[in-house]
Amino acid sequence: MNTFLKELEQIAADLRQQANAFAADSRQDDADLTKIRANIYEICATIGNVVCKAHPEERQEEVWLKKLEELPRNWRIALEAAQAHGNAQRAAVEELKLESLEDVLARFHARKEG
Repeated sequence: MNTFLKELEQIAADLRQQANAFAADSRQDDADLTKIRANIYEICATIGNVVCKAHPEERQEEVWLKKLEELPRNWRIALEAAQAHGNAQRAAVEELKLESLEDVLARFHARKEG
């Protein structure tokens, strides 16, 4: 689990570096969206690190996955509200959060299967 969390932290760091490059190229929208993706990876890694400290090794993955299941609830509510109010920019941000979380989970499950 710790190795996977380190990978998430590295992905977040790479995304932050990419966001800085976008900002330097005056591509602020791309920079902002990339920062959001980085934040999601960092959140997932942080939750995992807390779980690893608080739970025995045999329960860490189960508890981490359960915590991640709770994350998107508010994002989905915010997405629905943005869509209802025709706020395409806010909807795109919420969709990006959900997609980033799905990517984290897909990476985790692919690693477990591989």
